[in-house]
Amino acid sequence: MLDVERIYAEYIESKQEKRNKKYAKYEGLLGASSTGYCHKKQYYKLTDSEAEKASERVSRLLRLGTVVHSEIEKAIKAWNKSHDTKIYTEHQVKIPELRVVGHIDILELYPYVSRIYDFKTVASFKWRKKFGRFKNRDPNTDTTYKLQLGSYGLGVGKKPENTELYLVWYNKDDSSMKPPVKVDSVWMKFAKEYWIELWKNIDSWMVGGVNPDDIKVDGKHSPMDTSIFTGVKQEKMWECNYCQYSERCNSPYYTKKRKSRQLKIT
Repeated sequence: MLDVERIYAEYIESKQEKRNKKYAKYEGLLGASSTGYCHKKQYYKLTDSEAEKASERVSRLLRLGTVVHSEIEKAIKAWNKSHDTKIYTEHQVKIPELRVVGHIDILELYPYVSRIYDFKTVASFKWRKKFGRFKNRDPNTDTTYKLQLGSYGLGVGKKPENTELYLVWYNKDDSSMKPPVKVDSVWMKFAKEYWIELWKNIDSWMVGGVNPDDIKVDGKHSPMDTSIFTGVKQEKMWECNYCQYSERCNSPYYTKKRKSRQLKIT
């Protein structure tokens, strides 16, 4: 009998290895899609710290999002052939002064305006936080998504008043979609502030030879404090539980049982 689960896991792993090789040439840069992440997490990545491998289930979930993205991009390309438009998919942008590189899912580029679309495939829990009953909605549920869009806007290089940002939501549990949701271009400003503060911290840690394991996560700052966090935002504690460095991090917000060792959190 075929071990279909194992075969698919190996296929996904090969795809991820190919992706890692593709991004290896951007050493010293961080991805626009990581805007808003915990500073310590970003430092772990830059120092090539050993990370925990994602489970096969999580890998399949991530792959599902990639497949949906790819299908929508193919649809946009096919539609674009029969329309007089300037639409680009997987458009690369670089922001050298912020040491950021990224790829925009869909970019409409015109002399007077640029429209940037970012796909988000989410589970039903996240979907309800955004589109569910008003009493259950969380206004901060898409904060990092907006920051990511802001980074893409900076990469295109037009003024905020000439830049339109949109999130395209897809529920991967039931395939529901929403029309593109417009995001205020002020998030370009917030994104820039995030990167400036992040690199200030990272450069300081690098110069001081700080081991990322020794950085204390304090969680004192809220996600809207764009002087931003030396640690994890309180409203985003879930980030710790799904972080690939959680096994080695001293975060007090990690609620799962550590597999390798029990860190004493002080």
